[in-house]
Amino acid sequence: MGNWVFKCMLGFSTFYTNSFSESLERSSTELDQSFRRSHANFLQGLDSLHGAVDAALSNSEAQTASNLDRGLAKLNECGGDLTAMVDTLMSVCADLAEREIVDPDDPLIDREKLFALIDYDEFYQTLAAREAALPQRVFWGEVVSSVQSGGARGGLRLLEQQLRILQINLCVYIRQVQAMRQLPLQELAYSLHGTSLEVAALVMGFVQILTTCTYISTLCGHAMLLYEQELARTVEVAG
Repeated sequence: MGNWVFKCMLGFSTFYTNSFSESLERSSTELDQSFRRSHANFLQGLDSLHGAVDAALSNSEAQTASNLDRGLAKLNECGGDLTAMVDTLMSVCADLAEREIVDPDDPLIDREKLFALIDYDEFYQTLAAREAALPQRVFWGEVVSSVQSGGARGGLRLLEQQLRILQINLCVYIRQVQAMRQLPLQELAYSLHGTSLEVAALVMGFVQILTTCTYISTLCGHAMLLYEQELARTVEVAG
């Protein structure tokens, strides 16, 4: 439980399975694949745009245009992958909400009450001691407030919000780069090279999403562990 971040984000049990759990595992795999594609496309897009700067400084109009085309195409692919992630998260939230109505005893639903019982300060200290958390509780507080009050679905909604913000920032950056295409080569090189803060914001967006998902994954895994321990005690008492 808690491994592979996106794939095990919901803290699936290693001791049981059912059709609902298996369905959500497939959705988690799709989420994982979309994230890896989006990040790879983002980095490849930045690499091509950097190549456009070098080509423009060398007064190579054809190479500049080629690198710009390739870079923008990769950034647009990245945006499509982020959209796929949002769609998957919304679908999983809907599935969890429906399951709560039709089968409130399902382990992934029944364990939700345990999120309110976690000692989040102690849990963070454990993570920090193992170097499994960012210092100064960066990104931790909003995860706690989302999961403590809303359980796994609260965490998913937080991720959805972060993804939408990243999408907006990416779209703004793509339009910014597209507008530079009409500039003379030397001015284009200077302007494109000067977008470091916009790029940094996008990089931090990916870092925030990955960190948030890591925290949610560990908390969901811990909640499932508490659930299984509680279930084992119940069985032991009944026996």
